[in-house]
Amino acid sequence: MPDAYGMPTASDVVAHLNQRLAIRGVTRRVDAIALLPYVNPMWLSNWELPDLDAWEDRQILEEELREARWLFPHVME
Repeated sequence: MPDAYGMPTASDVVAHLNQRLAIRGVTRRVDAIALLPYVNPMWLSNWELPDLDAWEDRQILEEELREARWLFPHVME
C-alpha cells in the first residue's frame, strides 16, 4: 500500500512481482528488494533485486523486473 505521501513502498513492489511470477508459473517468490541510497538523475529505479543470479527462471524474472521498474521507479521503505 502506498505510504502517506502516495509513494509506493518496497512491499508494493514485492507483492507486484510475486503476483506476476505466480501468473507466469514461477514457483519461487521474491522475499525483499534492496533500496538504493540515492535517486538516479536519469529516473531509473531506486531499488534492485540483489539475488538475481540465484534464480533459475532468470529470463522471466528479468522481463518482470523491467516492467516493475517502469511501474515503480521510486519506492519508500
